[in-house]
Amino acid sequence: MDAKDVIALLAITATFGVALINFIYNLIHNRRAAFVNTVTASRLKWIDSLRDKVASFIAVTVRIVHPEKTQNENEDLNALLRDRDTLNHQIILHLNPNDPEDQAIQAEVESIVELTKFGEYSDELKKRLDALRTATQKYLKKEWNRVKSESKTGKQN
Repeated sequence: MDAKDVIALLAITATFGVALINFIYNLIHNRRAAFVNTVTASRLKWIDSLRDKVASFIAVTVRIVHPEKTQNENEDLNALLRDRDTLNHQIILHLNPNDPEDQAIQAEVESIVELTKFGEYSDELKKRLDALRTATQKYLKKEWNRVKSESKTGKQN
């Protein structure tokens, strides 16, 4: 074998080695990117779902205690109570049972359900509804910032 054949063989081997390393790197990077994209998309759906459920919960609660503000006069109180209870459980199931912020939202929801048993739109109920909305806004903003951070860095916080 000539020196030029050895050099060509080394060049081919080096090229193959670099291509193999590049392939492995891209495979790992693409899997991580796909995972981050999947998690990000799921979190965005979760954020939208929680926002919609809390908004519906507040609206249904107000309709329960303010029947005169109900747009549809034939709307059944039992249907509203059923909707409220369903939303109550859906909101709680969206939350982490071990996180203090999640538990604060759950406590607000449960106190609102308790206050609506009286069937009156009291100042306390209004205060609890406002507190639920504010706590949810802060929570969703924190989660949105977390999603943005994770999508930029590719690492879960």
